[in-house]
Amino acid sequence: MKWLKRIAKWTAGFIFLLTISYIVGPKPSDPILDTKLPSVTTDLSKLEQEINTTEKNTPYLKPDNQARIIWADSLHKQPTTYSFVYIHGFGASQAEGTPVHTDLARRYGANLYLARLQDHGTSDTNTFHSLTPENYLASAKKALAIAKVLGHKVIILSTSAGAGLSLYLASEHPEIEALIVYSPAIRLYDDKATLMNGPWGKQIMRSLLGSDYITYQRENALEKKYWSTQYTIQGPIVLQSFMEAALNQDTFAKIKCPVYLAYYYKNEKEQDMVVSVPKMLEMFDQLGTLPSLKRKEAFPKTGHHVIASYIRSKDWKSVENGTTKFLEEVVHLSPK
Repeated sequence: MKWLKRIAKWTAGFIFLLTISYIVGPKPSDPILDTKLPSVTTDLSKLEQEINTTEKNTPYLKPDNQARIIWADSLHKQPTTYSFVYIHGFGASQAEGTPVHTDLARRYGANLYLARLQDHGTSDTNTFHSLTPENYLASAKKALAIAKVLGHKVIILSTSAGAGLSLYLASEHPEIEALIVYSPAIRLYDDKATLMNGPWGKQIMRSLLGSDYITYQRENALEKKYWSTQYTIQGPIVLQSFMEAALNQDTFAKIKCPVYLAYYYKNEKEQDMVVSVPKMLEMFDQLGTLPSLKRKEAFPKTGHHVIASYIRSKDWKSVENGTTKFLEEVVHLSPK
């Protein structure tokens, strides 16, 4: 029976070596995140010119995906009492919130900044190759800095991963007036996504996909225009890394401003299967916001993770109405 004991020892040793090899394997570095905002000019004409020039010089930028300012009064370009900034989700564009963001800005006479996050909105097949948690967050910080110049009080509208970025910014910037978070990406629906940020994460993804790229078959020309059709696996790894580093109970507890959470949920089979609804609700309960200043609302008829876009949501109007009700009853905005 000695040979059985030897086999058992060899097997145990082999498993031990495999475990150690996995643990010490290559993995993404921990992000170095900060929320200090960049400086932007307060000369609004110059600011708009800088934004337009940057966008015009962006290689492979797709039509209507550019960042831009939507003025409350294009004849008198000046700060408004409130400004809105829309921060889109991962692999998306400003159209992910169309027409809700523009309708709200118009209703309240507010300037609106439609942001374009780092490496988004292009037809480059190597999109996200150089994306990092730091430059991803930096593009959201720039959007907030611009919004603060456009209005005296800033309200952030955001979807999915953009909502995750917005929550993190709000935890460090109490001057933010309110947050509107649609389908926030606190964690992805598939809990196996955590493997991406672990040892051998990139290698595991490459093995599962058989490629360094993720490709999507979009349903129509509008989806192809406003959402990425292909990007490198570096992108989702960066997103997972950011979520794990930034979106936690400590972050949420520091948020004190009014928050409106809206998401798609009908039942266990018909719900958001891109990001985790339970994690959204957990986040909501952990917010430092007073109960009277926060609301959560499920929209069972939207039928999609993207709930505020006419292109993908089947009930974006209800989402807009719910947002309007929150802004007027909780934040006390008045229609102009």
